[in-house]
Amino acid sequence: MGLVELLIIQLVFAVVMFFLPKNLKILNATHVVFNAINLAIIISFVLQVANGAVFRTDNNVLLLDSLGAVFLSLVGITGFLANTYATSYLKWEYEAGHINIGKIKNYFALSYVFIFTMSLSCVCNNMALLWASVEATTLASVFLVALSRDKKSTESGYKYIVLCSIGLAFALYATLLLYSSSYGSFSISSDAMYFDKLIANASNLNPDALKLAFVFALIGYGTKAGLAPTHTWLPDAHAQGPAPTSAMLSGILLKCAMLALIKFYAIVGQGVGFKFVENVMIVSGSITLFISAFFLIRQHDVKRMFAYHSIAHMGVIAFALGVGSPLGVFAAIFHCMAHSFTKALAFCSTGNIARIYGTKDMHKMGGMIYIAPLTAVLFGISICSLVGVPGFAIFVSEFWTFKAAAETNQYLAIAIFLITLTIIFIADFSHFFMSSFGKVVGNVIYKGEMKLVENLPLIGLATLIIAFGVYQFEWFMIIVDNATKIVTGA
Repeated sequence: MGLVELLIIQLVFAVVMFFLPKNLKILNATHVVFNAINLAIIISFVLQVANGAVFRTDNNVLLLDSLGAVFLSLVGITGFLANTYATSYLKWEYEAGHINIGKIKNYFALSYVFIFTMSLSCVCNNMALLWASVEATTLASVFLVALSRDKKSTESGYKYIVLCSIGLAFALYATLLLYSSSYGSFSISSDAMYFDKLIANASNLNPDALKLAFVFALIGYGTKAGLAPTHTWLPDAHAQGPAPTSAMLSGILLKCAMLALIKFYAIVGQGVGFKFVENVMIVSGSITLFISAFFLIRQHDVKRMFAYHSIAHMGVIAFALGVGSPLGVFAAIFHCMAHSFTKALAFCSTGNIARIYGTKDMHKMGGMIYIAPLTAVLFGISICSLVGVPGFAIFVSEFWTFKAAAETNQYLAIAIFLITLTIIFIADFSHFFMSSFGKVVGNVIYKGEMKLVENLPLIGLATLIIAFGVYQFEWFMIIVDNATKIVTGA
């Protein structure tokens, strides 16, 4: 099986889901089976890449190397667990009368279109097609955000599509600049759009055009990734969308945009020297961290709190790229994985919380540890990982970021990073204790824990967070290390 077949299968799943009968049991069972098949195919590709394989189409338009494999694995693993949780979450929404069977069927069908666009962005070798695929993720996911079609979700969906499309117009201009800088360096003009060719010939490209292209790429793909100051669509889209949609937006979609930016980072860095791209990224990362930390202090809506965490951790990735060195780049790529699992767990846990309290306001919660202890523990695991507690996945990449900064004597960067992470730590645990302990402040709509089968996707995500926090899986570390070498040119 090749890359084209993988993409075709995902689209076939979407079509089949769309034509299934309006029967909730059939829809849920088929959705889980299709996601399991998608996961199995993706993992088989990723493991082969870990063993040294590289997949490409004959025309070189699609390419799966180690860099793409890291992000494709997130589409498979995080997508499977978030979509499996969606079967329970949408059943609760149906039983509460918030949605009907038709909307559930459309949601499942559109989720495969969404998975297709994200998978395509991970395997694009052509930079123009990469831009088109990232733009397509917006069109595929906006209907998942505005599922309920009420005033707030429709408004957030509209804001999401408008701001991201405007931002990606800058990314399109960056792509055109990249092509113009490289057109004269290749005997075959189409080679000027292929990532592997551009990397191999980066030193021969126009340096001024490359610098300008990177700035526009940062604005464009940075908007989609949630980097400040063009992050304003993200809190609304994440807060209003269904919990599994938010899990996929934060856990996977933002990483696809970051992958596109990393490719520009690699081309421009190898073309004009990494000092330029590192300086730009460390400024962007620092601004993003400070803005998100400030807003995190003031958040009492649990989903908006996690939305600002998405912004914060995109800032961490940008900051690690700004710190530079192979270790800094390694930390940034590893952080993409750690954040994907963590934020998927965080947003899925908000689905449980909303069912228990009927609200997202943490001022109207309290006593979660007594009402639904497993949900409280899972919620706590996501918080601990997000703030970088040792033993959880995000701590590993943040530690490596500190180490990379120390090895390159960037002590100001260390101070900035430490201050922002401390603010985030204090804000998060104050919110966590507010909702999980003490006296119940608001109403309890659903008294008791979710069924074990309903919590299994969350338990799976929590297991991955802890496993990657305490153990280094050889196959994944090989892929990340090889991806780092692609980016740095080592």
